Formats: sequence, structure tokens, C-alpha cells
Amino acid sequence: MFELRSYSRKELALLYFPDNTPKAASQNFRRLLKEKPVGSALLQLLSYRKYFTEVEVRRITALLGEP
Repeated sequence: MFELRSYSRKELALLYFPDNTPKAASQNFRRLLKEKPVGSALLQLLSYRKYFTEVEVRRITALLGEP
């Protein structure tokens, strides 16, 4: 079950892509966000962040759905 809390970028990416390596999961997560119209704007805001706050995770999961 998904817990809404702060996550590192890598940790959240691995929740969405559990069978990937951390690097591949991060790349796929970025690609997934870019595919969404609002996601690319969100990605620009969060592009250099290593950690996402609970509010940011809530916005990401609202856009992508829970992992």
C-alpha cells in the first residue's frame, strides 16, 4: 500500500518502476512525467530536486496515479 510522505526522486521512481535499476527507473519516471501536459510544467519546477515533499508527492500521484 502506498504511503503519502516525502520521498527521494529515486525512491519514488522505483515505486513506479520496481523492476528497473535506480537509474533506469529515474529516467522512465522523468519520461512518464514529460508525457503528461501538466507533468512537463511540474517537472520543470521539480527538475533539480533530490527530494519531494509530501505536497509535491500528492501532486505527482494526482497526475500519474498511485504507484
